[in-house]
Amino acid sequence: MDSKALKILRLTGLYQILDPNTAKIDDCNIYHIVIVFFASFTLVVSMLFPMGFIYLRNDIIALMFYVGCISNFMLCCFKVFNILYYSKDIWKFIDVTKYYLTLYKHYNTNVLKNWQTRSTRIMYLYIIIMFIGFCFWFFSPHILNESTVTIRNIDGSYGKYRLNIFNLYLIVSDETYNMYFYVFYVIEIIMQICFLYFTIVCDIIMILISFEIISRMEIICIACGSLNYNIICSKEGLSDSNPIKSEKKFDVIYDDLKIIITDHKTVIRKLKEYYTIFRPVTIIQIFITSSSHIIIWFVVAMNFGEGDKGNSIITIKLFAVHPLLSFQLYMMCYLFGSMNEKKDSIIFALYSSNWTEMDIKCKKMILLAMEMNNANHLKMKFTNTKIVNKEMFTQTIRFCYSIFSMMVNYNYNKTN
Repeated sequence: MDSKALKILRLTGLYQILDPNTAKIDDCNIYHIVIVFFASFTLVVSMLFPMGFIYLRNDIIALMFYVGCISNFMLCCFKVFNILYYSKDIWKFIDVTKYYLTLYKHYNTNVLKNWQTRSTRIMYLYIIIMFIGFCFWFFSPHILNESTVTIRNIDGSYGKYRLNIFNLYLIVSDETYNMYFYVFYVIEIIMQICFLYFTIVCDIIMILISFEIISRMEIICIACGSLNYNIICSKEGLSDSNPIKSEKKFDVIYDDLKIIITDHKTVIRKLKEYYTIFRPVTIIQIFITSSSHIIIWFVVAMNFGEGDKGNSIITIKLFAVHPLLSFQLYMMCYLFGSMNEKKDSIIFALYSSNWTEMDIKCKKMILLAMEMNNANHLKMKFTNTKIVNKEMFTQTIRFCYSIFSMMVNYNYNKTN
């Protein structure tokens, strides 16, 4: 782990959340206690969803917007609880980001540094996108303090609620809501901060570990591909000025191959642990993020042309958060797709080595490594047949557009 990534972990508090030596109260990490409190608060507010669903069922736009907000609130709580539950495992897992994980001493460390630089830049970009969306939603009630959102009530009447961050349904009439607006505004500020923080810390740890696993797999593939093409001159007896016997040369290659395969098995074991921890989060996040795409475009389509200022503001706010959702979905598909590719590329790397010039012992070892890798069908799957990769991202976007078109057509036919 480079110093910049470590700095991000410390600034976000993620390092303190995972560190077993952080200050404790009754043997409980103090950061865990604070997070559980605010996550529970977020869940309590989200539990009003059934009543909000009944109350808003006559207003399809308000209902869809409400469903999108609540589903993402519950997702961020699930993600942070997952981090807390597996905090000890993730702390051990961070060993994958240390150089000593790999036993072979002649890997191309420039590859590691390049991937670490890339992951750090992506984490900074992700945080910037999050804060831009946060600021836009946070300040919208102040900038547009005269705006209201019109919602059709359950009895068919219309209520005009002052524009808030999310305009969550909190079991009050529009008169009460507008009278105590700043009380509800504080509640929604807390909800927004919780959503921002929980989402950032969970996604950052996924990005960091994913990039480190990818980088480890790539340097292992590079090392496999270079076997028997060049011998490390620093090893005793292998310099050009000191000729060696073929048998000794192949013994060195065999030893190197064993070390590389051991490193590969270690990374694969870490990958299995990673999938165990983050598979439920990944599947649920892909579903909710895809659903949020549909909701955004549906609400925008329904608001288009209505001329209501409050609904227009909601449309702009949804457009502001759309890049974040697209980034989350693409990054998740990209990371898992890259891990799948790097895992499978070890076969090509072994074929690319100068194995035809090796002795029978080395050839058997290479064949064994290929068989072990082929027997390991470790991939992140959304269903039994759908693998999470970049192709899935494009398929998901097309599918979201199809569902969006169907919903718009259905609503149009229903109103006419």
